[in-house]
Amino acid sequence: MRRAAAGGQRRCRADGGAAHPAGAGRWAVVEHLLIRGGLVIDPSQDLEDVLDVRIRGGRVAELGRDLDPGGAQVVDAAGLWVTPGLVDAHVHLRVPGETHKEDLASGGAAAAAGGFTTVVCMPNTRPPLDDVIRVEWLRWKAQEQSPVRVHVAAALSRGLEGTELTAFAELKAAGAVAVTDDGRPVADAGLMRRALVEAAAVDLPGPV
Repeated sequence: MRRAAAGGQRRCRADGGAAHPAGAGRWAVVEHLLIRGGLVIDPSQDLEDVLDVRIRGGRVAELGRDLDPGGAQVVDAAGLWVTPGLVDAHVHLRVPGETHKEDLASGGAAAAAGGFTTVVCMPNTRPPLDDVIRVEWLRWKAQEQSPVRVHVAAALSRGLEGTELTAFAELKAAGAVAVTDDGRPVADAGLMRRALVEAAAVDLPGPV
């Protein structure tokens, strides 16, 4: 079943599709949207019901049945799910180094089309996301180029080589939300133990 996402982070075109850039670092937002007759699911509100959802300025303004369009663009969501923005905690945006496979704009647009408003990108890029400068740079580029919120999982070990830990505290301060060598096992048990201890000490999720 396809999902139609409704929430403060979703950007839509006037035809209800994914957003396109509206100038450097900006994305178009439909000012007044009425999503009609979808199955609204919001676990935080213990809500699962067929309702209309009114969105103004990118935020949910009203829930109800048979709401008056009042000049809104109307999207027929019958048979679809309407949820808060979903989160994908494991994506590969391939930035830097392999943008012929994916990039922040294309990956972000694909996420938005599926109802995902937040993603966590993995560090197995070229070069890996194993230092503060790369993490900060990627977060800055994501704000410019992606229609969804992008969080960064930093590398657990330098170069993803499993021999030397990265600077967890500094990476967290730079905005990393987790540490992982994504797909590469840390074979050194002592290094993994240190990683667990250091990650816990700075309250950084991982190693994963």
